[in-house]
Amino acid sequence: MESNPYMARRREFLKQTGALAFAWYAASKAASKMSPPPARPPVGYATISWPQGQFTEALQTISDLGFAGVQMLGWVRDAYAGEKTAELKQRLQTLKLLPAALSCSKAKLDPARTKDETAEFRNYAAFFKSLGGHYLQVTDGGHPDQKYSPDEIKRFGSEMSALGEVAQGYGLTLGYHPHFGTLGETREGLGRVLESTDPRYVKLIADVAHLALGGADPVEVIQTYRQRLIFLHFKDVRKDVAELARKDRNLARHVKYRFCEIGRGVVDFP
Repeated sequence: MESNPYMARRREFLKQTGALAFAWYAASKAASKMSPPPARPPVGYATISWPQGQFTEALQTISDLGFAGVQMLGWVRDAYAGEKTAELKQRLQTLKLLPAALSCSKAKLDPARTKDETAEFRNYAAFFKSLGGHYLQVTDGGHPDQKYSPDEIKRFGSEMSALGEVAQGYGLTLGYHPHFGTLGETREGLGRVLESTDPRYVKLIADVAHLALGGADPVEVIQTYRQRLIFLHFKDVRKDVAELARKDRNLARHVKYRFCEIGRGVVDFP
């Protein structure tokens, strides 16, 4: 059988850079009681790098390259609901991959409107608990250029905190992911989100590429909110897109494939 040169390059890229990788700081409470914390946080990989139809291949590749865990997209909940959940759990155990995080893509809170996302979020939580997961990732449905009143932000924060409390009821932790093109795009917007939410229930997933693209200093954000930080997303931003964002963020929001291999963009990795 002939080897696939594209896959070979891709595997080498993953091995060398770990772009889109995430590191989480704590395992479950039960695990932390059973064994001492690791010398340094384990590193995982997100399946967002693969098309949906290559999900099984993605898990195998992530495992083969020695990553400790995986973050999955929200569609996995629907595709592996019911009896298929046990099948996916067994596959992850066989591959020695921890189900670190699940993106709750259908549960988005918008400061400008009132919509109860509790039922949708509970579905994510119940699924991920049965899978043995740890963290539920949420973004917001707001817009960085919209002016929200203090009352709207207060209500928004209360709603997100309530979802975080739901997550804790399932033994999981909610992490807010500031995303380019949302309320949390800018440093100011991120601050408004975190200041309006209860730190007991809403933690932070710091994506260094999205933060840099929105004009924030990733190091400052990590230092300021280190007590709420649960894990990081590591990736880089194309230089041309970062330059465009500095001139016109609205235009940059419409650019596809904004990210690149670590070390080839504008994020200052050591």
